[in-house]
Amino acid sequence: MKKNYRIKAKVWKWPGYAGWHFVTLDKKLFEEIRKVYNRGFVKIVAKIGKTSWNTSLFPHLESKTYLLSIKKLVRKKEDIWERDTVVINFTHRR
Repeated sequence: MKKNYRIKAKVWKWPGYAGWHFVTLDKKLFEEIRKVYNRGFVKIVAKIGKTSWNTSLFPHLESKTYLLSIKKLVRKKEDIWERDTVVINFTHRR
């Protein structure tokens, strides 16, 4: 059975040229997901507002949590900027 997750987090920008935007999952949720999906990247379907996209949770070893990237197309459609707080729903995909 797939579990649905819902997070509220602040958008931040990875330093450097590419300008990738992320949210960081809290450590409690990281531990919960890690127990179910073991290790490495976790493929998900994420949704903000009316926009859904396929992505992955990226393990971030330094902070011991997952990062979730928000594509430029999604940010544009949903008018999301660095430092905005967003609500994201997501579920695991195969």
